[in-house]
Amino acid sequence: MDYNLLEEKWIPVLWKDGNSNRVGIIEALECAGGIRCIALASPLDLFAVHRFMLTLLYWKAALAGGVEGVRESLLKDEKTPSAVLDGIRTEAHCFDLFDEESPFLQDPSARAAKEKEKKSAGSLFAELATGTNIAHFHHGDDEDMRLCLPCAALGMLRLVPWTQSGGAGLTPSVHNAPPIMAIATGDDLAATLGLNLVPLDVEAGEAKWSGHFKPTDSTKPIPYLEALTWNPRRIYLSSPRAGVCWYCGSRNIPTVGKIVYKKNEGTKANDQEGKRTPFIWRDPSAFYLDNEFKSMNSTKEDQAAENKDLERLIPVRSIVAMENENHQGWSLVVPTTNPKNNKTFDHRQLELKDFSPETIRALMLAKRSSGRSEGFNGWDKLKPGHPAGIRLFVQAAIKVLTYADWAALSNAAYREMHDSPAAFNVFAGLYWGLRDNKIGGLPSRNVAWLLLKLMAAVPAHVRVLYPGAKFYPLDLIPKRQLNERHRTSPYPASFPLGDRLESALRGAVDSNLRKRNPEPVDWIGLCHDLDQLLD
Repeated sequence: MDYNLLEEKWIPVLWKDGNSNRVGIIEALECAGGIRCIALASPLDLFAVHRFMLTLLYWKAALAGGVEGVRESLLKDEKTPSAVLDGIRTEAHCFDLFDEESPFLQDPSARAAKEKEKKSAGSLFAELATGTNIAHFHHGDDEDMRLCLPCAALGMLRLVPWTQSGGAGLTPSVHNAPPIMAIATGDDLAATLGLNLVPLDVEAGEAKWSGHFKPTDSTKPIPYLEALTWNPRRIYLSSPRAGVCWYCGSRNIPTVGKIVYKKNEGTKANDQEGKRTPFIWRDPSAFYLDNEFKSMNSTKEDQAAENKDLERLIPVRSIVAMENENHQGWSLVVPTTNPKNNKTFDHRQLELKDFSPETIRALMLAKRSSGRSEGFNGWDKLKPGHPAGIRLFVQAAIKVLTYADWAALSNAAYREMHDSPAAFNVFAGLYWGLRDNKIGGLPSRNVAWLLLKLMAAVPAHVRVLYPGAKFYPLDLIPKRQLNERHRTSPYPASFPLGDRLESALRGAVDSNLRKRNPEPVDWIGLCHDLDQLLD
């Protein structure tokens, strides 16, 4: 079977026009200017896919004038140079998961491993329960766990940036324990890639896409293509067969079961007078103190729960941050790993404007009391009640707007007001009409705009106010809490904003509609609580 990551449609993306689907690597790079963002829920997966694309661009940048030339093309022209795309295509065989001679990120020499030596496919994901990694909400059986091919690809891509150490000599990735990583975010995928494709002041070296990975010389500075394809495991996927994916839930599709998952002796840390020393490498997205090669990471659960682990970032910056000093708009991916047992017990994604001390300190939560939390699952506690203005706004929308109005609003999915003239005219006529009539207690403009777009996404019979309506979409937005010694301490699950919030709410409403007996939606309650959370 062939499954080439360049052409197979395995990466979920959100387009600028509001549509979403899956694309392969080549399509993503060719159409980067039209893609708003990669639409992956896990911060680790999101970073890994961005990093894979960036590695490909670094790999073939010399064909288009070097890294600076490719960066300029992405930022100014919103496109990947054709010479880079052609260069990647010529070596397409490197990216087939099941290539007989050089399967992607796998070691064919490990295929002869005995069945008892194989491990669960879930070994590729820190959050799946496998072997002794059992302290998770997701539990399963190592023998039965299977992954679809898109999810298997995500797991393979995690090997380079996120592999942690473990028992029986399992070594971590080139930067040791998974570090805190930064992604500069732009208005589209082209801008995001361009911002993060920065010049690196080390030798390029060679990318190692397949085989038994061995560093050229681990005692010297690591060439960046070698570091960006550093594989601390010897992996070999089993032949696929139809099944259910335990990661995404897809059914009746090709899946892989138990895999060869061995330690790689060639990636052991350097030993100097009996003390392990880090490799001479600085990941462009990680944070380091001056003249050091040990990356900043998060290790203490009590600090992670309040974002206090970010304080160590205040005196340092990553290479990407220094190359984009005045850029505003960043994602911070924070995996938290317990150094006692090398298990990742939490990972989170935070959105921030910049890396100023004020911005970082603002993310840190005030110290919590040891008593029971009264907050809304880690968010601020919401005030009860439905103000008359919010009730009148929702009632007026249902009563006044026509099918044509709702169609215009439906076409504004994931768009701002200024990007949707037809929908904005509908919104303005309703909202400002109520304002002109001196109706007080109306929702904010942003909340009203978001609510109308959500209501436009459902059939007309769902846009009705039912007495006692109880379906509340905010309840389906993931929240995490940790119960420990008779106290409740919320994890730092930040409230999603922008496209992430709209996507989460759309998914919640859609999941309700798919039920055999959908529940009436509490549109007024949703509008009221969004108004408190967002404004």
